[in-house]
Amino acid sequence: MRSKTIFCKTIFQSCLVVLLLLGSIFSLAGCADDKEKAELASYHWETVAVSREEFRIPENYMSKDELYLFVTRDILDSHYDLSKVTLGDKPIKLVDSQFNLPGPGLKALFLVGKFDLKDKPGSDVLKVPGLNKAGNVAVGYKKK
Repeated sequence: MRSKTIFCKTIFQSCLVVLLLLGSIFSLAGCADDKEKAELASYHWETVAVSREEFRIPENYMSKDELYLFVTRDILDSHYDLSKVTLGDKPIKLVDSQFNLPGPGLKALFLVGKFDLKDKPGSDVLKVPGLNKAGNVAVGYKKK
């Protein structure tokens, strides 16, 4: 009976050690997200609301190296297929980020993707198929 008790105690302790290790790993992963948020938050951002499915990006935005796509929580919750978004002939590069900016009407705008403009796209028209509400999507760039 005593050996059974020792065996159960050892199993329990092993499980605790594994849980502590997993907790440490998730904690470290959270620190990386915090570092990314802090880096992105250190920039000043210039954004413009996308008001229709085909939206012409302002010329001063097109002169930047990168443009970022932001959407509100309701777009994220609707499981909208963001991979359909294009700028000219360039598809969006989706990013997994927890960064957000204050948006219109007290809605947060979440960073969901970016366009690399080092190789200029054939057009300055942002296409967001199925966009039905203005103010739910914005395009922006980092100001130095």
